[in-house]
Amino acid sequence: MIESFLIKPFLALILITVSCSLLGIFTLWKKLAYFGDGISHSIILGFVLGAFFDSDQIFSLIIFALLFACLIEIASFNRLFGKDTLIAISSYFCIAIAIILNDFFQQNLNLGSYIFGDILTVTNQDITALFAISVIVVIYTFYAFRRILLININADLAKIEGIKINFWNLSFTILLALTIALSVRIVGVFLMTALLIMPAVIARIFSTSAKQMILLSLAIGLGITFLSFELASNFDLTISATLVATFCLIFFFSLALKTLIKHG
Repeated sequence: MIESFLIKPFLALILITVSCSLLGIFTLWKKLAYFGDGISHSIILGFVLGAFFDSDQIFSLIIFALLFACLIEIASFNRLFGKDTLIAISSYFCIAIAIILNDFFQQNLNLGSYIFGDILTVTNQDITALFAISVIVVIYTFYAFRRILLININADLAKIEGIKINFWNLSFTILLALTIALSVRIVGVFLMTALLIMPAVIARIFSTSAKQMILLSLAIGLGITFLSFELASNFDLTISATLVATFCLIFFFSLALKTLIKHG
């Protein structure tokens, strides 16, 4: 039974899990696991800038995420460096500037809270924003998964089929950036990447089709999130660490089970 003061954190975590479990599939297909980690770190600069200009935090994070996603997509058209290199350099730069601004203007912001999150500070505004982005992600997944899958299998064939590759790549990058921007303050960088990747990789172990992988990722993400939240609540554990540990244990168990079945 969930305590009343934990209802908002629980709802927030469920909504974040829905978005991450679905977007994680595309992230895995596109081999962009580093992107979630990179933007999670970079978003700290958006947090600092929002505090400096005394603007609404959610609004400032959304604007920063949109700008970051668009700039990364534009920069990725160069032929010298891959997107992973650009994201890594950009994330280092954003973290450095965030720390410098925080020191220079003596804002004394608790940047460490972004590492582990502060799920107990969830507001009604956060719930509304997370609900909106989760609905958008569900609709996007329904329309985009076949197109993105074909783009990753054979980009030339996707062009022949009339799929606008640049549009779908940019739309995915923007949606992922927005999801991370709205979620990272609540769950932290530590948990954000795990939520984005772990449901998808566990689903991949047991899936035989792309559609099955999407449905399994969502079911696994929600199931493990509920289980971890109950464990953390009952035994007074840190929610983010409990969730990551549970995901990893189930991943290792699933991988071992699949290997035994295959060679048994």
